[in-house]
Amino acid sequence: MSHKTKGNKNLLKTIGPGLLFASTAIGTSHLVLSTRAGAHHGMIFFLVILLTLILKYPIYEFGPRYAVATGKSLIKGYKAQGKWAVYLFLGVIFMNMFAVTGAIGAVTAGLLGTLIGVKISIPILAGIVIAFTVGLLLIGGYSVLDNFIKILSVILFVTVSIAFFAVLFKGPIEPVANFETPKLLEGAGLALMVSLIGWMPAGMEASTMNSIWVLEKMRTTNYKPTLKESLFDFNLGFLFTTILALMFLTIGAFTSYGSGNMMSEKAVAFSNELIGIFTTNLGSWSYWVIAIAAFGTIYGTLITVLDAFTRSFVRGLLALKEEEMREEQQELTIKRNYNILLPIIGLGGFLLFFFSAQSMGQILKYATILGFLTAPIIAFLNIRAMTSDRIPVEFRPSGGLVGLAYIGLLASVLFAFYYLSSLV
Repeated sequence: MSHKTKGNKNLLKTIGPGLLFASTAIGTSHLVLSTRAGAHHGMIFFLVILLTLILKYPIYEFGPRYAVATGKSLIKGYKAQGKWAVYLFLGVIFMNMFAVTGAIGAVTAGLLGTLIGVKISIPILAGIVIAFTVGLLLIGGYSVLDNFIKILSVILFVTVSIAFFAVLFKGPIEPVANFETPKLLEGAGLALMVSLIGWMPAGMEASTMNSIWVLEKMRTTNYKPTLKESLFDFNLGFLFTTILALMFLTIGAFTSYGSGNMMSEKAVAFSNELIGIFTTNLGSWSYWVIAIAAFGTIYGTLITVLDAFTRSFVRGLLALKEEEMREEQQELTIKRNYNILLPIIGLGGFLLFFFSAQSMGQILKYATILGFLTAPIIAFLNIRAMTSDRIPVEFRPSGGLVGLAYIGLLASVLFAFYYLSSLV
């Protein structure tokens, strides 16, 4: 076997965690927030999204880098800093996991209700979808997640690309008379920007989740990738999420910006509006294209965040234990606790949505703004973990990458203060 063929096979063994990261990212931040940003404010968010992705890139990249360098998840990097760091991480996860699950479950149920046209209340439909997803993960584990996301990623890219180029070919709509762009840095415009930045491309805790998925991939394939292979996988996923974010932004801007219509915060109404925009502007042929793209986007996020929050919280609790376990014993403990915690997170997300007046917008706003305000905590812990003396020299990030990470951290802190001051 040639060296090139062997290298290609090894690379195929590596690909997976980066696509899981992308799937986590391209749900709410892309389908809902990027589309709404384009629809409400036009292409000005193009620069906002690009700058956010550039400044956040190093923090997410530290996830797979740390996993390959140490054979451990970033949670171990937090533990090395002290138990306080693990408690901080667990606090961030706990504050986000129910809200995020509830918000994404709501959007998924709204889209599913629109597609199948059944007369089931959205909270009940959300409960059914979440319960089905929990069961799927309990039965199939990481392997079913990995294979499912690879298939879904291809379907997503094809369907979203068709919709994107169709919209691009037709061009932007004509603004209505006396149309004025909503203000960007105050009121609803600022809240939308904060939500988008907070979850673009995903919550910052996704970096830690990615390091866990890299380890799971190593375990299931029995292959440890090189740093170059692992970063290729991550960069592929990051490029995928970047392209789709800009596609959804353009779709929203070209089909709605200038119409004066604001997209609804209700799950079913938003789903109907989103699909209606396409059928009105492009024709009835586009219904199933955008319907499949939209549902695939959001359901891929639901299944990945449920898995990710559970694995992260379980490993965080395990890291707090003083005694070191054998690897086999550790895996059994993680699996047992995973099977217990996964249904709890699913139930908690459902109940939060069920008792939140069925408002997708409110729970989504809470989850995304919380993600925005807690992002600097994870960013700070990741930088400390990756620049530690425990990291072998050949795996350490360059000075430029670390510098960019600090700039991103400073920017997120300053913008968080600006947002909080606007509320006073």
